[in-house]
Amino acid sequence: MPTRRKSTMLYRPFLRDAFDVTWKRKSLWIFGIFAALISTGGVVDMVWRTLEKVGKTESMLENLMDVSFIGYNVAASYIHQLAILGPERTSFIVIFATLMGILLVIMATLSQGALVLGIRAKTPQDPYELRCEAGSHFWSLFLVGVLNKLATLLLIVLMTLPLLLINLSTSLDHVLIFLLLTLLFLPATIMVNIIYMFALIDIIEKRAHPLNAIHTGIRLFAKQWLATFEYGIILFFVVLGAGIVFLMLLSLLVIPFSILYTASVLTSSFSIFLTFNIVSVFVLFALILTFGGACVTFQYSAWYNFYKHGLHKTHGKKTFSKILRLVHGLAAGK
Repeated sequence: MPTRRKSTMLYRPFLRDAFDVTWKRKSLWIFGIFAALISTGGVVDMVWRTLEKVGKTESMLENLMDVSFIGYNVAASYIHQLAILGPERTSFIVIFATLMGILLVIMATLSQGALVLGIRAKTPQDPYELRCEAGSHFWSLFLVGVLNKLATLLLIVLMTLPLLLINLSTSLDHVLIFLLLTLLFLPATIMVNIIYMFALIDIIEKRAHPLNAIHTGIRLFAKQWLATFEYGIILFFVVLGAGIVFLMLLSLLVIPFSILYTASVLTSSFSIFLTFNIVSVFVLFALILTFGGACVTFQYSAWYNFYKHGLHKTHGKKTFSKILRLVHGLAAGK
């Protein structure tokens, strides 16, 4: 009987260990901030972000199709805005934005590797050493990330086309097609991001080739597919609850902020007023980034625990899913 009770609490040790690692290794939070540029670490979070991309893509395509079939007016307005800046400024903006994008991708990819390395280490490691060690996995992590983005992009395209179809027609058949694709789209997005997370961990854990890491992710997902869905939803609500608590605590700062704001206005000094606003914005962003880094670190650590347990020679053979365990328990009771 005690063994059965312990099995139903399987996810709790994963989350508890993830929280311990996150709290005790705060230096990993900085990696969590940059890792969030590519992936939040939360599977359900990624689904919502992908749904938002679908909505934005659909709106963009709808705007481009407005007035004329090829969207001449909209496209011309964009080109006109760039022409106003001049070729030199436009080239500078494009080059600068491209270089910044490349830099952020490199930092985010290295941060993902350093985050997993820091989580798997038995003792806290120096952040600089983690970043340097993550460099040896850079291209593998980058390739897996590109494949994940391409798969996500394909899902977005498949989801966006029915939206355009419905905008052009109100046929019941089109609505049914959209609903069917939605039912397929949501689990497919979750599946892609779960496999992506497992592949990232496998690259760091076993120095696996990207394709082998993806194969390991698929194999683990196929074996524990229902458990991964359950676990992803649990992680989502845990982080959502933490976010609500964070917002409540953040709202408590409104009172001292109002007092200080009033005091800065009463001084009639523009420099004091400006300094106060700059410091306030800086503190607010610092708190938000710190919380975000901690959440991403927690989610990566939680998935690492699931991965290790799922590939364990003994424990990995067992079923993780609470739903399946409940069904089997009811069947055994009959």
